[in-house]
Amino acid sequence: MALTLQKQTVNIALDQGCTFEKVIYAQNSAGGNVTISTGTCAAKMRQSTYSGNNIHSFSTSISGSNVTISMTATNTANIAAGQYAYDVEYTQSDGTTVERVCQGIITVSPESTK
Repeated sequence: MALTLQKQTVNIALDQGCTFEKVIYAQNSAGGNVTISTGTCAAKMRQSTYSGNNIHSFSTSISGSNVTISMTATNTANIAAGQYAYDVEYTQSDGTTVERVCQGIITVSPESTK
């Protein structure tokens, strides 16, 4: 049975060449936090919402209602400055039920110290 998550829009700023970590709270339609006890999350970044080209897959972890997406400084350094679309999806332990936790725009700021 699906957790019935409420999809959120969360826009993110990411600095090129820096370690990145963002915690997103899984929520229900009433805005309350939802504990995720089984299943997995995946997060991907694309050139645009309609692009089939995956720019980067984030590392993800789940703890209670906290879904953390992260990327190493080496990985952020390899992403061109600009705006990208991303989403985080939760797949239940049945392997077929998928719900979107959040989506949004990531703005990558250029590294100016190089």
